[in-house]
Amino acid sequence: MDGAVNHQPFVRQHTSPGGFGFARTGLDSERVDRLRTGPLDDVTDLDAAYELIRIARTDLEAFATGGSGRLDDNEMAVLLGALPKVLRRLKVPFAPPFRDFKSFKNHWKQQGMSGSYDARRRYLAGLFEPVWGKLDTHHPHLVQDRPKSHRITDVTRRRLRERLPINWWGTLDEVEFLGRLYDLDNLPSNDHRHASATQDIGHHCIADPNDWEADWIWTDPRFALADGDEYLLRFLAEMLHPAVRTDAAEVEQLHSLINAALIHDGYELTETDSISGAPVFTPRPIGAGVPGTMKNLYFASNGPKPEFVLGDALNNDVLVVKNGEFCLQFDRPLGASGLTWGSLMDWWRTRVPFPEGTTDQTVGQALYKRLWTSLHHNPKRPDAITPEQLLFRTYCRHYPIDEAGAAYPALLPQVYLHLDPRTRAERGGKDSVLGRERMDFLLLLPGAVRIVVEVDGKQHYAEGDVASPRLYSKMVAEDRALRLKGYQVYRFGGHELQQATAPAMLRDFFAAVADPQGH
Repeated sequence: MDGAVNHQPFVRQHTSPGGFGFARTGLDSERVDRLRTGPLDDVTDLDAAYELIRIARTDLEAFATGGSGRLDDNEMAVLLGALPKVLRRLKVPFAPPFRDFKSFKNHWKQQGMSGSYDARRRYLAGLFEPVWGKLDTHHPHLVQDRPKSHRITDVTRRRLRERLPINWWGTLDEVEFLGRLYDLDNLPSNDHRHASATQDIGHHCIADPNDWEADWIWTDPRFALADGDEYLLRFLAEMLHPAVRTDAAEVEQLHSLINAALIHDGYELTETDSISGAPVFTPRPIGAGVPGTMKNLYFASNGPKPEFVLGDALNNDVLVVKNGEFCLQFDRPLGASGLTWGSLMDWWRTRVPFPEGTTDQTVGQALYKRLWTSLHHNPKRPDAITPEQLLFRTYCRHYPIDEAGAAYPALLPQVYLHLDPRTRAERGGKDSVLGRERMDFLLLLPGAVRIVVEVDGKQHYAEGDVASPRLYSKMVAEDRALRLKGYQVYRFGGHELQQATAPAMLRDFFAAVADPQGH
């Protein structure tokens, strides 16, 4: 979408020096610069963010394709200085690797985009579309053209509306509950006496609790419970959150009621996390994702195989008793949003003694280097990029390990799927009875969706230079087993990743499966 406002509060006419009367449209730099320190009195941060993004993208794209926009270099510097501050107040990460037109040009040269207008357009789309998507996700009244899923019927919505408790907000109040899902300060008021939804709802639901009908939330367009499936499912899952309801019996009863209604339309709320022993639920299509909670995530092995034992067999707790220094263990609970670069960077800070104040970019660079060491390399040609390295590098260029990419899924290399306590030598050179021991790459997405990416050299399907039906059969049997458990498995041939078109093909693939907003 092009923005939330129909006016242009940040541009104005500039008269040229010398008194010739020539005027151009440019940025109201003084007004925009004030956004660095806080919201303006006459425009919300949300409206400001939409308008500044629109101006920035339009002018940067014009500059990138040989044209000219409305802003000069200094004005673009002011805009790009203020925009991240506004977005930070809206809890939307944005950190472009340039500060004005000149540094943008240097960046595209360094990234090999000098000869392609289309590459620069796609780069800008990848930079700005996720930001717009993040704003849209939290502000459904602004979403006009984004595709929506409409699997939940009006019959199901009516059943839920009639059967769920009136106090959907649980132990909170209406403002506290909805504030967990929406930015109420930047949602409009339906009452002209108030500036925001926070004040509007506080007046009509808390100060005067009988002012609105008890089920007003179901028809209020600001919260989109009747507009597609996404917001209704998030609303239902939040009703069961431990911060909202503390009675385990009540949560269990509501969980059963909600799933009994959703099952006819192909959805369910499934437990994906816990807080102090209380379940946290996430909506997902029935049959999608992997059931159960993640416990043992060992990855990025770059040396001898770790030796594992069951430290607590009753709780399936695994301990590494040898070679643990050669792999990483993510030892935190996996949240409903899956495992993102932001979560992984936070965890990485606890493992490496970074100085206080170290930026996400520095932390991300260190993490990238460590993950890179686990990828397959060519010992005879150490400077040559292998297919595994190309895949990982392409993903990280499109979804960087820094503040700008914090919301995107982390691509984990060399993830242990099966933990066989014996080494291959101890098995007499035979394969483990468990089948595939490690996955080349793993993405942990929201809704317990787990995507496995495999890069196949000829050792996967040939013995020497001769095709091997045995190896091929073994490979597809392991894929079947994974899919039956709920994993999604995608394979790339090493040969196709050595072609000149490979980076573009990989970008299209990851855009389809790894974008957290589904754009």
